[in-house]
Amino acid sequence: MTRTDHVALKGTRDGLVLYLDPAADFELLINELSSLMKNSDQFLQGATLRCYAGKREFSEEEIAGLAAALKQSGLELAGWLTEDEVYLPKPRPSVYAEREARLEEGMVEGHCLFVERSMRSGKSVQYEGHVVVMGDVNPGAEIIATGNIVVLGSLKGVAHAGATGNREATVSAYHLAPTQLRIADLVTRAPDDGTEIRGPEIAKIKDDQLMVEAAGLSGWRSKAR
Repeated sequence: MTRTDHVALKGTRDGLVLYLDPAADFELLINELSSLMKNSDQFLQGATLRCYAGKREFSEEEIAGLAAALKQSGLELAGWLTEDEVYLPKPRPSVYAEREARLEEGMVEGHCLFVERSMRSGKSVQYEGHVVVMGDVNPGAEIIATGNIVVLGSLKGVAHAGATGNREATVSAYHLAPTQLRIADLVTRAPDDGTEIRGPEIAKIKDDQLMVEAAGLSGWRSKAR
């Protein structure tokens, strides 16, 4: 999630949602929205979103002003969410239930792009959905996806999963050694420790940190990055 004091932008399974503080002055909301958009990834260009502001009702003039502010940033206002539709956080599941949910939901639902080759330096893939590379991602290559990234080989380039702010996105590879790894708004680099191939690993956000865990079925090992 990307946010200011009174405005927040979050990527969900149903698309982008813009949360507006119902108690804030409208001019303040517009100013913070402009600041938020300036600091957001260019990958958001052309996206649509819905807004949620609790029980607050905006005037037609305010709605038009909000739509115009979003349009200046390349975004389109697609509608409003009701209290029944807005996302509410659920209790955190156990680590095994969480892993099973990712395998059953996160890696299956949504559009998926298969890249049936290794990616050389200078190659770039940007996709609204999941990306699966059936080969290596070499240094100098990059993948940007709104969903998960899976590399069936060595990941040594740049990987940005959850590019629209989805912190549930993951990055996994047989050899996970990216020059830059990013999930939503968190970013890190591979440690320069000369570590050899460790086996399949998966990176995800846990407790506001990027964590890397073994992706095999024989056990877990994790570390913050």
